[in-house]
Amino acid sequence: MTSSTPEVIASQDGPYAEFRTGTVTSFAVNQAVVNIGGTATPAAYLRGAQFTAGDLVYVSRQSGSWVIHGALAGVGANLLAGANASFEDSAPGTEPVLWFQANVSGVSGGLVQEVVGAPDGTRVASVGTLDTAAAVHYLYSQPIPVTAGWQFSVSASAAGDYQPADVATADAALVGLWFATSTNLYPTTSSADTVIVTANDLVQQPLYTTLSGTVSAPVSGYMRLALRSSTVGGQRIFWDNVIMRRV
Repeated sequence: MTSSTPEVIASQDGPYAEFRTGTVTSFAVNQAVVNIGGTATPAAYLRGAQFTAGDLVYVSRQSGSWVIHGALAGVGANLLAGANASFEDSAPGTEPVLWFQANVSGVSGGLVQEVVGAPDGTRVASVGTLDTAAAVHYLYSQPIPVTAGWQFSVSASAAGDYQPADVATADAALVGLWFATSTNLYPTTSSADTVIVTANDLVQQPLYTTLSGTVSAPVSGYMRLALRSSTVGGQRIFWDNVIMRRV
């Protein structure tokens, strides 16, 4: 029996098309890349259209080709857009400006690195252990005011960076951190950390995994989005294209 799912129909020649929403990860002349369901996909767009990384867009696929119809309004801007969300505002080899770091266990550190094929721009935050022991590290954002019950959609791109003898076991997660004031830093939190989404055993870059999920504020105050890296030995995790929107 022949399958007639939307995905199969959309990949065939014919009058049928599949419609989805996606997030623009990069945009340049004659080259747009959209994250659709966790997969970065090249897409055509209408002549004269302009997009910015982080835009939520309406796309369709027919005969195996994706087309961007336009950016969606009313979905909220990236609340971290002015807070070095893709680490392009930091020089390679320096700590990410407007971001903070904390060791949850072990000893890790994060620096900005120039990387070919980064999801957004040319730079990523590279986080890894400073010795051979296992470590868990938070790289966390500027504070966003929240009221208890508010919901936020968050996403980021992550990839492993391994030594030739390493086993690909680095884990990444997005975590909501909650604070009573905008000046408090981790671990001076007002509520327990909220793990939003986790990706285990990240593949070797340049293949990136998109982590995305939704979180509700448990308390009023401020939220900082943490990029949690769990690494051991010479493993590192590359982070890029961090997005946070009010739902």
